[in-house]
Amino acid sequence: MRRMPLILCSMIWMLISASCAGKKDSLIVRENPGPGADSYREASEADGAKAGSGGGDNAGSGGADSLAERLQVPALYEKSIQSEDGTFQLTCNAETVVPDVPQIPIYQVGRRQVDQTWIDSITDAFFGKHPVYDGNAYIPDPRIYGNDMENPMEKKEIHPGECLVNPFEPAEYIPSNFYGIIEMEDGIFSYMMTPTYGSGRNIQILRKKAEALNEVLYWDSGYYASEETTTYPRPSKEEAERIAGITPEEAQETAKEYLKKLELDDFAPRYTALSVCYYYTDGSLSLETARFIDTGYLVSCTREVAGIPVTEEAKDGNWFEPGLDDLPGWEYEKVQFFINQEGLQEARISNLYRIEEQQAANVELLSFPEIADIFEQVKRMDSENTDASHIDIRIDRIQLGYMRIYNPGVDNTSGILVPVWDFFGSFERYESTENGEYGSTWKRAEPNESLMTINACDGTVIDRQLGY
Repeated sequence: MRRMPLILCSMIWMLISASCAGKKDSLIVRENPGPGADSYREASEADGAKAGSGGGDNAGSGGADSLAERLQVPALYEKSIQSEDGTFQLTCNAETVVPDVPQIPIYQVGRRQVDQTWIDSITDAFFGKHPVYDGNAYIPDPRIYGNDMENPMEKKEIHPGECLVNPFEPAEYIPSNFYGIIEMEDGIFSYMMTPTYGSGRNIQILRKKAEALNEVLYWDSGYYASEETTTYPRPSKEEAERIAGITPEEAQETAKEYLKKLELDDFAPRYTALSVCYYYTDGSLSLETARFIDTGYLVSCTREVAGIPVTEEAKDGNWFEPGLDDLPGWEYEKVQFFINQEGLQEARISNLYRIEEQQAANVELLSFPEIADIFEQVKRMDSENTDASHIDIRIDRIQLGYMRIYNPGVDNTSGILVPVWDFFGSFERYESTENGEYGSTWKRAEPNESLMTINACDGTVIDRQLGY
């Protein structure tokens, strides 16, 4: 069941601050112009000089003419805002991350078509010349894995990619799945491909566990990264690190080796988090039946274009606006590995892009003070439209990077890479108890979950769950 997001990006924000007189039209100004590349202007030399005037008090990163200085980005952004009635508190003590580039271009992107050559390269990168067996007919040998199964069925070798052809369906939508099993020297792996619209593929490679061969395994990176409490079974952080048996840096090096094998040369690790693997002992998916089984590290990777990384962010971008839920969507590009001392535990590759034509070589950007003012105003307005008794927002990192946006009502196979500012930190809401005291009811603080995304070019607020 799809959840219905609160859609900030569809609202029209008006630029209202008189204190911004002399700045570029002021703050929040217009309706989101949409993802068309023709909505973005090239920056002129005068605009660049204007953005940099008065930036002398801002540390920024890079040299005297760095992008950070021209946009008036401080090395540390500090701000504290509290509503008059004390129900809203925003505290910013955030490092700023700005790419070390002189300018930011805009690129058109399209879906990367998944063909047989690409599937063969994935198969070879992870499994070499090992045979791939039909997962629907495969039963592990009980003489090796010590379970109570009967003798294994005759193994049927198959070729990954056979699911690309389905004569019973139109070519633009391929519903067939692929499920294979590979016996490696150090264990058994499942190899799955599930379809997306536009001939895309979600690819998952998962190491099976001998003690839970028939169970569905879940690797989750949110346990230790978030301050949110959970009742799922898990060891302490120290014990989880011991079980993983490697350092985060070693996990990153292993991920880099796979990126090289996959020829994803423009990708690099961006986010690493201690993770836990668990399964459910019955089909209810209830907390009571969850069982911990292993730990490792998530290494999430994004591409870099023109020296600017795509910002790593947790959301998938799979929500829809009312009236558009019958249209095919386009989730974000994801390349992720879960790794521990045994090696690869799981790999996820989905929705890869194809970088196409450059639409603007040096796009015009709002200054950081303008972006910060938008963030503060919108968060304050959000707090006025909630039934929470108290909201406490703390920002510890603000990052400028690329994000792919698109228009699902026009084209779900083409979009653009635009620069955006992401605000990372924690969000906590409280409700009043019967005695009038505050009681925390919800808190989220995952380091890679943005609390707000703002288009760096025009100041519109982007809903990352929607993708625009």
